[in-house]
Amino acid sequence: MMRWVTITSAPSSELEGLWNECLDDCEFASHYASPQFFLEPYFRDSSIFAILAQRADGRVEGALTGTRQSHQIVCGHSSSPQLCIRRDTSYNAVISTLAEGIRDLASHNDELISVYSWSKADEFLAARFREQTFAAPRGGAVLIDLTRGPDRLLKESSETRRNQVRRAVRNQVEVTEMIVERDFDAYYELYKHWCDFKCLPTVAYDVQRSAFEMTGNRLALVARHQGNIVGVSTFRYRLPGIIEYAGNVSRRDATKLRQNDLLLWKGIEWACAHRGLRWFSCAGVHFFLQLSGGDVVPVLRYRQDRTLLRRHDLKDACVEIGRRIYKALPNTLQSRVKTLVARDESSQ
Repeated sequence: MMRWVTITSAPSSELEGLWNECLDDCEFASHYASPQFFLEPYFRDSSIFAILAQRADGRVEGALTGTRQSHQIVCGHSSSPQLCIRRDTSYNAVISTLAEGIRDLASHNDELISVYSWSKADEFLAARFREQTFAAPRGGAVLIDLTRGPDRLLKESSETRRNQVRRAVRNQVEVTEMIVERDFDAYYELYKHWCDFKCLPTVAYDVQRSAFEMTGNRLALVARHQGNIVGVSTFRYRLPGIIEYAGNVSRRDATKLRQNDLLLWKGIEWACAHRGLRWFSCAGVHFFLQLSGGDVVPVLRYRQDRTLLRRHDLKDACVEIGRRIYKALPNTLQSRVKTLVARDESSQ
């Protein structure tokens, strides 16, 4: 028999050990699916939780983490699941236990429960969740098998990526690991500049710095040109497990240096040097990421709409019908629709 355990704060040392033992035997054990999730500075003001599937003898067979916000329970996202199952366990039994646990966690105020998974999880369907596949260009992730080694991975990346990496080296771009005491203030100024350009909200200085100080599960690589920081890429990981591309900021007037291509490649190269890391996830599927090679892997979402008449599911169905109609239009009409939508958005 298996039971679920719901955790809403940092676990005891005993439970943490059992949880980590489970993750050591999981294919895609990520930082956000680990006990360290509760120490993540980005979630200080969020309601976060974990649900563990546990046997009577205490052995943890699976883990699921997530957040509660705006009447929703969300476990992962369309490019980064937070669901981990032991390799040698009864997969369906674990999924069934976790599904029961998350349904038990939900209150009458929670309208949506969303769980993302790398693999099919039919027991969620039995628990009245609906399945949706997120594939390129709307979701999924570029996954790179790090056991192939850096030389082979570079050869298997696109010719464009290889050329851009060589170009960055010729431009004398240097990449090093961030030293927070030395580099963080300059990084944060670049980060604010990037957020202004992208019209994105900024994370507070102290929160961002605390996250970068968590060097046991986060890598920050700094690109410099002539002594000045021109780009920073961050990655989060769990050893053993998976490393995920978490974000990038760069100087817009320095893109010709190709620092971002070099930063991403150096992140892959760094990951290859750490034996506990099996997979590198680009945590997205857009063109820049696909230049890295690897496989474009879909992510599955299991969602339960708890509203009257399932209005969220109904809205999604209407959007999907609109998308299909748009794809069926001739190219000239598609262009006209894009122009009208852009005009409407700019007037708001």
